[in-house]
This record gives sequence, structure tokens and C-alpha cells, in this order.
Amino acid sequence: MIVGFIGFGEAAFAIASGLREAGVEQMIAYDAFRSEQVVRRAKQIGVELQDKIQSIGERASLIFSLVTSSSAHEVAEEVVPFIQQGAVYADLNSCSPKAKRGIGDLFSETGALFTCVAVMSAVPPLKHRVPMLADGPGAPQLKRQMEAYGMQIEVVDGPIGSAAVKMCRSVIVKGMEALFLEALLAADSAGVVERVLASADASFGHMTLSELANYLVVRNLQHGHRRAHELAEAAETVAELGYEPLVTRGAAQRLAWSASKLPTGGQEQRATSFWEVLEVLKQDPA
Repeated sequence: MIVGFIGFGEAAFAIASGLREAGVEQMIAYDAFRSEQVVRRAKQIGVELQDKIQSIGERASLIFSLVTSSSAHEVAEEVVPFIQQGAVYADLNSCSPKAKRGIGDLFSETGALFTCVAVMSAVPPLKHRVPMLADGPGAPQLKRQMEAYGMQIEVVDGPIGSAAVKMCRSVIVKGMEALFLEALLAADSAGVVERVLASADASFGHMTLSELANYLVVRNLQHGHRRAHELAEAAETVAELGYEPLVTRGAAQRLAWSASKLPTGGQEQRATSFWEVLEVLKQDPA
């Protein structure tokens, strides 16, 4: 088996390193931006760099696509004419389910098997053992081929779209990154970073994310209008401290939207789970 990589950045290098350690002998890679770092990394673990993407399609029986989300469809189009019948094309890029389905359609008449793969944790520490969700026609074969090398692949039944899990998770993880950036920049301007973080630790440090989700969403049901107004004022504070409140203003708008959809007058006090709140909100998702 020859394993091919399209894109040989940090994530691809980490996965390839792990596979090499696990015993995969033949690996090839193509990167449109062949930097000195790419060349050094490939040489370090014995991955053979290719001059053309065509070579990946012609030689590899398993192809991992790890490029930018904006170029995922383009590179798939480039490799489709050359891909082997029966090969597995695993798209690991952070694209929406609709985008993944569009990429999968490119392989529908090639005899190759497409699989949409959602990478569910940071890659470098775990290398090839990073947890993955895979769906689409190529998912079972990907799991069969790679579980002997220690890859942690969970096959998800149903149509292509496991990316929805990762992308919704990204709303939390990347959204928190943006939230922390904005909050800490403003706090630094005010000279109160340590006090802000200490206060947050005291309020939420004992909770899991699931518990925190339940706590915050139920509180939003109970105090939505007030909390939306307070966050709008917080957005003004961020602006006064010198930063455009991109995250805070959008969050205030979301809270105001949810407050306008939720019941008032005591009924909201009966909710004990975020599931109950979601049931109300999804009736009118506009």
C-alpha cells in the first residue's frame, strides 16, 4: 500500500510521522507550496515528494487531503482524472457538509471511494492516533486499512456530512479563541487581565463544558433580555478600550435573538436543561 498526502503541512507531517513509526513503509506527498520546511520534513521521515499532483492519484491507493478548506475542492478536481479505481480519497479538511458532499460527487463515477473525515482533536500531539469520524462510501475501507496501524477511526452511518460534528465543535473551540482574544485585549487595555481570569475561574472552573453549556443556556432562558443588554454594553466597553467588538457585538445580537423567541412571565423558570431551550428556539430558527 502506498499512502499519499496532498498538502504536507503540520497536520500531514504529524500523521505521516505516526504512520511511519507504526510501520507504513511507502508514503508520497505533493504540496503546491514546496517550502524548505516541507522538503526538510519529508526527508526527515522518508516521504517521497512528488512534482505533480497527478503522481499522487496514479500511485497512491490511499490519499489524505490536508490542504486549506478554500482549496479542498480544487485539489480534488485536479487529482480525480488520475485516481486509481478502488483507491480511498480521505478529505480531512475543515469544510462544511455541503462542501464535502460536493467534493464527494467528483469521485462518484471514478471507481474510487470518497470519505469525509472529521479530525476531532489537535493532530500533532497524537499524530496518526488522533480521533477521527469518517463517513461516506470509503469510510469502512479506510478503517479496515488503517486500524492495524493504530488510527482511531469511528465510522458514522448515513450520508456524507460528519464534518457537521467538527464544524459545530469549531464554533465552540475557535469561537472561544476569538472570544478570549477580544476579552483579553480589552482587559489588558484596562489593566485587569489577572482579575478577569480569576473571576472566571471562580465562576466556572469546576464545570465540564457540558455542565457549562447547561448552566449558561438555562440562565439565558431565565434572564435573556437583561443579559443581551448587558453584553451590548460590554461591546461598547470593548470599543472604548480601543478594539472593534466583533465577537461581543455578535454575541449580544444572538442573546437578543434568543430572548425574543423564549417565553416570559414565569414559564421560563421551569426549564432545567439546555435541551428544553433548544426545543423552543429551533421552532423558529430564522
